[in-house]
Amino acid sequence: MPVINQASEVLKRIIFYWLTAFGCATVGYGLLWALLPGHHVFGAPYGMYLYQDAHPLAYIALCCGCFGPLAAGATDTFGRRGRWGQVGIVGLVALATVVVSAPLGGMLWEWHDMQAGYFPSNWGRILLLNGFGDGLALGWLIVLLSVPYNVLGLLVCYGLLRAGARRFPTRRS
Repeated sequence: MPVINQASEVLKRIIFYWLTAFGCATVGYGLLWALLPGHHVFGAPYGMYLYQDAHPLAYIALCCGCFGPLAAGATDTFGRRGRWGQVGIVGLVALATVVVSAPLGGMLWEWHDMQAGYFPSNWGRILLLNGFGDGLALGWLIVLLSVPYNVLGLLVCYGLLRAGARRFPTRRS
């Protein structure tokens, strides 16, 4: 019975973080989209097709889906730390979210590129290899270029981890 309770607790945390992060990220995107000239919220290297602008909710959901389990796993540690330790945890969770979601985002970008007009015969291999590799190579740069969205994301990450630490108090071993 305790294993089921622990699994249920972890699942509750993941769902909490995924859905609240998605809600906050979507609202933040909408506000920045309305305020920024040209409505470009996400950065991109010069010459890159802007599928992330054409399908923002897919990329936001993917990143929030990666953030959810990482934040759920960091909740107890976050709750036991002081202010600067919490800032460090936020930095680590944000970095891990980029590392985990970048290859998946690259695969999603390849999928959108194929939908735009050319599906090669070996599309699965291209999706996996090119998407995964391009995501690792460029995902961090896209996040870095996405100012002010990324800065707001770090603040929201801190707020969500704080809210999660209050909602799901530290478990005693």
